[in-house]
Amino acid sequence: MRSARAELAPELAELALARIAALNAQKSADPDIDEMYYWAYFVKCYFDPWANVASAEKEVEAASLALAAILDELQIQRKEVVIVPESFQVPPSQVAVVECEEMIVCQDAIPFMAIPKHAGFYVQTVEIPVSTLRAAASPGRA
Repeated sequence: MRSARAELAPELAELALARIAALNAQKSADPDIDEMYYWAYFVKCYFDPWANVASAEKEVEAASLALAAILDELQIQRKEVVIVPESFQVPPSQVAVVECEEMIVCQDAIPFMAIPKHAGFYVQTVEIPVSTLRAAASPGRA
């Protein structure tokens, strides 16, 4: 299983909300518009907490196992959007460079998609709903 982590900084959440508003405004002029796609710079990496564990140094191995434990606690299999604690860190050995990233703007949500370099697969988040985007855009008010 490959996991995607989208860090929803307030600036990115505000940008996503503005793009959803723009899509909805366009939809009032042309009801056939379904989605808008924005390429580049959104998804910086994808990670696999179990990659490189066998050949990793003890420090990286311990970090990877701790990360795997956090992911198990979050019950990601049962939830679509998981908000992780501030302490959640992806070890550098588990980060992969992507060759293309995109934000897909839907009427009431956004997913992200990335294609890792030198890979034959892609990684996609579930749709992040407007309510989560609003909470991320104003973290002090949520």
